[in-house]
Amino acid sequence: MLGDSLDYDPTEDITGMLMSRDSLESLDELISVTRSYKLELSEEIKQLELEDSGEAATESDALALLQTLIEEYEVTKETSMRTQQSIMDVTQGISRLDNAKQNLSQTMSFFQNLKILTDCYIQCKQLLDSGSFRDMVSPYRIMYSLAGTTFAPYKSVQEINKLLTSVNRLKSEVFDRIKQKFQQLLSQQEIPPQEDTQQHNELRDGACELLDSDQSAKSTLIDWFISKLLYEMNEIFQVDDEAGSLENLARRYIYFKRVLNNFHSNLEQFFLPSWDLPMHLTETFMETTRKDLNILLKREFQDKSPTIDLFMNALQETLEFENYINVRFSKKLNDKPKLSTCFQPYLSVWVSHQDKLMDKKLLSYMSDPKFPENSTDSFIVPSSADLFRNYRAILTQSLELVQESENTAVLTALATFFTKWLGLYANKILEPLILPDNVEVEDKRECAKYTVLVINTAGYCSTTIEQLEERLLEFTSASEQINGIFMQTKSKYDDLAAKGINFLLNRLISVEISFVWREFKNVDWSNVMVEDYSRYMQTLKTLLKVTRSQPNTEENVTILEYILKTFNRDIYKWNFLDKVINLVFSEFLGCILKLLQPTPPYASATTKPRLNPRAVVNIGEQLMLDLDLLSNILNSIPENMSGDGESTNNSSMKRTKKRIESDMDKLMKLVKLLIAPVDSPETYAETYNEITGGNDNSVVWAFILSLKAVPWDLEQWRALRAAYKTKLDERKEEGKPIDHSMLIMEWDSRPMMQFQANICRIQDPEWSKLVRNELRIHPPARTIQRPVTPQPQEPRRGIRELVSNSKLFER
Repeated sequence: MLGDSLDYDPTEDITGMLMSRDSLESLDELISVTRSYKLELSEEIKQLELEDSGEAATESDALALLQTLIEEYEVTKETSMRTQQSIMDVTQGISRLDNAKQNLSQTMSFFQNLKILTDCYIQCKQLLDSGSFRDMVSPYRIMYSLAGTTFAPYKSVQEINKLLTSVNRLKSEVFDRIKQKFQQLLSQQEIPPQEDTQQHNELRDGACELLDSDQSAKSTLIDWFISKLLYEMNEIFQVDDEAGSLENLARRYIYFKRVLNNFHSNLEQFFLPSWDLPMHLTETFMETTRKDLNILLKREFQDKSPTIDLFMNALQETLEFENYINVRFSKKLNDKPKLSTCFQPYLSVWVSHQDKLMDKKLLSYMSDPKFPENSTDSFIVPSSADLFRNYRAILTQSLELVQESENTAVLTALATFFTKWLGLYANKILEPLILPDNVEVEDKRECAKYTVLVINTAGYCSTTIEQLEERLLEFTSASEQINGIFMQTKSKYDDLAAKGINFLLNRLISVEISFVWREFKNVDWSNVMVEDYSRYMQTLKTLLKVTRSQPNTEENVTILEYILKTFNRDIYKWNFLDKVINLVFSEFLGCILKLLQPTPPYASATTKPRLNPRAVVNIGEQLMLDLDLLSNILNSIPENMSGDGESTNNSSMKRTKKRIESDMDKLMKLVKLLIAPVDSPETYAETYNEITGGNDNSVVWAFILSLKAVPWDLEQWRALRAAYKTKLDERKEEGKPIDHSMLIMEWDSRPMMQFQANICRIQDPEWSKLVRNELRIHPPARTIQRPVTPQPQEPRRGIRELVSNSKLFER
């Protein structure tokens, strides 16, 4: 096969073509093809040679062209240089003329400005002699500008320097004359009335406008004038004199207000409004007073027993004065250092002083009414809102004093102060409103009213405490320290709310429905006839009734409805309802288990069963009917609570009804297991597997059989166990999940654990073998409880005695 390599060997290709005799017959054709291919190659070689010769010619032409371009460039360069020289020769004279023209123009401008400066100087000199400041404004400004900018670089010229010296002397004379005019103004017994417009105009539109041109002179005059205005006050209120003490700080503020008002009434019209002289006057006063305050406060607190009342009065007077200044100047001085900053190092004293005020407040809170006067108000103790209003005022005032500075010590003291009185408020105002354990409940509705009031108030306080904490954290980086201070107080109010909820649940609702379970126990269950809802369930329906509309009076509603509709937050209502539902389900289950639980010892001929299997089936059928009514009772409560149609209530209702449905399903499964026949082990195994979802808990399985009153027949139990074990094996082979839970017994595992302990005590060897080896049931782990030390209890007192002693309940 032909290749492009220079080392190509044709022998291999020829050998391949002539391997057989048959290939000789096509030899002529092969030679013809070879000759044709040779001719093609010859043509290609010629074409390539022509192309190579063309490229060589092109390269030669390019070199010739490059040489030509170089020569042309040199010629052009030489021509441009000659042209440049010609232009320079022509324009050299023009440049000299331009320079001469520019110098002449500057000289003319210089002499023109010099003439203007001289004329303005002469004019200002004449006007100064005549005392006309207003007419002097325009020439003075021109003179001031020219002397300070145009002619300043020419001081080395003797004549110019002499003129500038004269101008400076004139400026000094003008300043002295203006100062003299204002001195005369201050010395006059009576300030010229505003109708005397000439003097007003001369000073305001003349003298002040002149000084506006010279900022240094303007500042000097303002400082001098303010010092004159404050001279008498500074002489009176010396820090070493009695008049300058902290006791007379209020007089100092009053005196300055009089100075400020006098300036506004009589002198302000002589100055330009742009000078803001009242603000400068106030700034100077505050600067001086701030220095004096630092000295006075330092002296006061050098004493081991400083006068707190004096400190508080001085602070209060200072805050009121600052507020007056803020109002008068529309807070334009907010960016200036405040007088109250002098008190910052001693603010911990101010915080501790608030204890006296809060102590008085707490005493008044203890005697104040505990219920809001207006029924439309939020159902909380009114004093709690007043407490936080006082806190808000104290916090606002404290933050004004702290300002933007990092003052962790003050804020920490403030947080400690807040938590201290919040704790006392909880202990002395709220906690006594919850009936103690050693006091009998005489009036359920009254107890519910006070307890819900405590829960609402505790929730309000807890929420407001968080807001208070967040506000403090905005002004300090010590977040962990502040959080730690508030943590115990927040827990206190949360525990107080939880205590109230437990009281409502365990001492009111639980006691209220205990009559239902007594009726349950009084039913002749061994002879029950399944006809209608049980009487105990009808009683429960009455006790748990909740209406959709607001009741006209408190007496015509159930205690549950009264509690739910007295809560001021929906979260309390729904959480409490959850607990009530849980209470009903758990106590109902407890009654069922107590009714059906077998009597120990088990598998003993001496133990007579309380119920037979047929009676248990009847009981199960009656319970199934009662559960239908129970479902209606419980579902009606959230439906009536959500009558307003709010989205939040609707979502809470759906969640609660879903929970009721789930718990009801667990109870229904237990009842279905009670009804399921055990005549056929295979059928029962199928039913148990379907209802429990393949539960393999042997204790639950055995406990259910005991509740069904299945006889303690060893062979029957083994047959039932074998059938269910086979069913579980099939379920595992099919890949279906296995349940290991205690089913509904998780609500209260104590009855089943008692059954577990009793069944492990069976003495019969065969039964023991079944229990321990086949069912793998072992005695439950014993929990060691510490002995409870009896606590001395107070004698049980009546509610009326408690009320009369504490004065907490208002009749």
